[in-house]
Amino acid sequence: MKKLIVAASTLLLSAGAFGAESFEAGLLSPTQLKGPQTSVDGVRIGLIYTVNKNVEGLDLNLIANKKQNFKGLSLGSFYDRTEGDFTGARLGWFIPITFNSVGGNMTGVQFGAVNIVEKNMKGAQFGAVNFTKTGTGLQFGLFNKADSFKGLQLGFINYTEHLEGLQIGLVNMAQNSQVFEVLPLLNFNFKF
Repeated sequence: MKKLIVAASTLLLSAGAFGAESFEAGLLSPTQLKGPQTSVDGVRIGLIYTVNKNVEGLDLNLIANKKQNFKGLSLGSFYDRTEGDFTGARLGWFIPITFNSVGGNMTGVQFGAVNIVEKNMKGAQFGAVNFTKTGTGLQFGLFNKADSFKGLQLGFINYTEHLEGLQIGLVNMAQNSQVFEVLPLLNFNFKF
């Protein structure tokens, strides 16, 4: 217990050596060094739930976190919410129960049980369930869904209204397929 207290004290005291916006640490928002309205350009560490305006750099959280926009590497958290745009990589501590949610656009990669991008995704989603409005790249999971997808959907069930690419899975649904809208094993639509 003494070692934990010394480590936490050292971490908090060393935060003063960083610039005003380069380090954030918190237990349960709004109990944070800088507060929820602060943007962080550096390292953010959270235990239960941290909230910041924007985060750029390394984001380490144990349970949950939220921010407006993000650029960098996000590690930890069972629940990770970015209200705006996400650029970088997101990897949870225990992927089978990790929930990742992006309210804007995502460029990069998400690893989690459930991955959601509410607007445009460019990159890859690896999870049990993957959702995006429009996507370019790869969706790999048990269930993949996109309104419009350009690239590869690989999973048990793949669904998109507008496909420009390939679906590989047990059930593949693409409303604009060049063959049939629903096919087992393989479905495709390529522009020539």
